[in-house]
Amino acid sequence: MKHLLRIGVFVATLAAAAAAACPEEPLGVPEGPVAVSVAEPRVVHAAAFRWHDPARNRTVPATLYYPEGEDTGLPVVIFSHGLGRSRHACAYLGRFWARHGYVSVHVEHAGSNEAVWRGTLRPKQHLRQAFYSPANRRNRALDVRFAIDRLVELKQDDTPPGRRLDLERIGVVGHDFGAQTALALAGAVLPGRVSYPDPRIKAVVAMSTPVPEGLSLSVAFGEIRVPCLHVTGTRDDSLVATTRAGQRRLPFDHITATDQYLVTFRGADHLIYAGHPVAFRNRDRHDAVYQRRLRVVTTLFWDAYLKENPEAREALTHGALAAAAGPIGRVEQKTAAPPIQ
Repeated sequence: MKHLLRIGVFVATLAAAAAAACPEEPLGVPEGPVAVSVAEPRVVHAAAFRWHDPARNRTVPATLYYPEGEDTGLPVVIFSHGLGRSRHACAYLGRFWARHGYVSVHVEHAGSNEAVWRGTLRPKQHLRQAFYSPANRRNRALDVRFAIDRLVELKQDDTPPGRRLDLERIGVVGHDFGAQTALALAGAVLPGRVSYPDPRIKAVVAMSTPVPEGLSLSVAFGEIRVPCLHVTGTRDDSLVATTRAGQRRLPFDHITATDQYLVTFRGADHLIYAGHPVAFRNRDRHDAVYQRRLRVVTTLFWDAYLKENPEAREALTHGALAAAAGPIGRVEQKTAAPPIQ
């Protein structure tokens, strides 16, 4: 009974905060520092950067969301956007996480961002080419690694966002192509049998993960050693690749070495998470309903595995995730298999 009471209070607190957040928040932020009003007593600041990697002669834009105040030692969440999006995608998540004690870093990947399709006559053709590009798969993973290196410098420079960073507690989250990137940094093997594991990554949220083609799934996902939260929907078919909605659960099914969670939202399609332009949709949107739930389930997961909050961890294993997902979400979970004696 005490478990149920604690879970109810824990989820209710986050859910109330999610409901207070405006569901129609704009996804973009201008260049330079800007304050975004959220529910009292917190304000979230956004700072824009354009980091240059001389080794690849590549610019990596990023937006950092962090809470106002003198907080220090905040866990870091790095967001990798989906195919054809930008660092402004899923800003509603970055703001919410920042409000709850995280620094959220949204990285933009040249070669698979909005520039790929905007102004073209055949946007899906260009997006498909970008998705299947080995160079893009590689550069995305290296962009995130490079962003972490820049965060190390930012912390050393003692800037306002830098002072808040705890770089011993880093999570990566991605949608679509970004989910593939996040899992690659956790140890997943990509087509071409390449992998880009980074030991600095402690947890992953993977939304709408594409299934790798031409690879055994046990090979693709068998080396992942960090806890993961997988999120999908019953209508989550890929727009440009071959992955169907029912296949989105396969990473969850084939990762066995660590704690795994899967949330499947009933009726959710591939675009509900990122807030794509209406031009990409052919029906009325109910994105805000799903996004409100997504705010809560992801924050519960981060609190358990990045903040290492015992209350959050206990709640997560005693039904909090199902309570947060609500009647539109189905939750599955499994703990790491015990070592063979």
